[in-house]
Amino acid sequence: MKGYIRKRGNKWSYTVDIGRDPSTGKRKQKTKGGFSTKKEAQAALSQFQHELNTGTWIEPSSILMKDFSLDWFESIKHNLRETTAEQYQSKLKNNIVPFLGELKVQEVRVTHAHSFSVHLLDKYLPSTASKIYAIVKMIMDYAVDLEIVNKNPFKNVKLIKDKKSKFETWSFDELQKFLNFVRKHDEWYYSVFSFAAYTGMRKGEVLGLKKSVIDFDKQTVRVTNSVSETKKGVQVGDLKTPSSRRVVSLDEFTINIIKHMINKNNVMKMKLGPEYEDNDLIFCYPDGKAFRPSGINRPMKAFIERSGVPKIRFHDLRHTHATLLLELGVNPKVVADRLGHSSVKETLDTYSHVSLSMQGNVAELFSKKVNEK
Repeated sequence: MKGYIRKRGNKWSYTVDIGRDPSTGKRKQKTKGGFSTKKEAQAALSQFQHELNTGTWIEPSSILMKDFSLDWFESIKHNLRETTAEQYQSKLKNNIVPFLGELKVQEVRVTHAHSFSVHLLDKYLPSTASKIYAIVKMIMDYAVDLEIVNKNPFKNVKLIKDKKSKFETWSFDELQKFLNFVRKHDEWYYSVFSFAAYTGMRKGEVLGLKKSVIDFDKQTVRVTNSVSETKKGVQVGDLKTPSSRRVVSLDEFTINIIKHMINKNNVMKMKLGPEYEDNDLIFCYPDGKAFRPSGINRPMKAFIERSGVPKIRFHDLRHTHATLLLELGVNPKVVADRLGHSSVKETLDTYSHVSLSMQGNVAELFSKKVNEK
């Protein structure tokens, strides 16, 4: 692109042709002044021409982060589960826009990323702070894709690390003690807790289980959907990630649980007639409606306290399932597939405490084998 230098008063400036406006066809120019010497202006002109020729120069934009963030959300919300979309909206409204909203997108620097991360860590647990920070990274990646900025200033800030939250698990004896206690008091909760513990499925996946995905001959279940709570109520929808879609093998015990629940639901369907809402669900309310996931938390807590086992969350039944399988020596790849993890690495990272104990056994076995010779 052609350019020239000229002196204005005591300062030097440069002007460069940067093409034509596609909407008007008129020639566009870029002028920048304030240089003390002709040499400084020439160096700046050369740098600018280099950016133009290499395609790294981006035309200034006045769009603010608060507006651009909303544009980004509109562009991706159709790909999100409703619960995820609601969480994103909340974080944009309550955290991202108040802190960064008045900045122009092209003004955002690494210093802002550092300040924002410190602000989040002062206010939230690392896991929550990391989720909010990750959204801003996606927003700025979008700005890079649209060539509004050259690089993402939030990309390499290391202050926030998504630490794995700690969880508790039960031993075989503790799990058996808990289930035996629940069985004496409530058949429905016993079925739900047992199925979750025996399959490692998530709460929403268990409550979203349908008769149509059960293969009784092969004794498998296709995990295809999940129940979630949104502002619109309880909904049966898609799984959170593609890797969550999987086939889980069942044993005779879990197959019998399913058959029993189907029979109970059929009885209620005949009893209620048109008042029964048939959603094909197995673990549902007596009238067939999807069970509210948060409605399980309080009963489970009560059963735990009354049975005398260590306190855990419902999701820890999944962790218990995985931990006990690994302790039994099941191949981590099999466990990863069963849980719907995206990789074996995710499984091994999550249950590193088990792999360490297994290493101890391996070391002892190796030593014994060598000493036999």
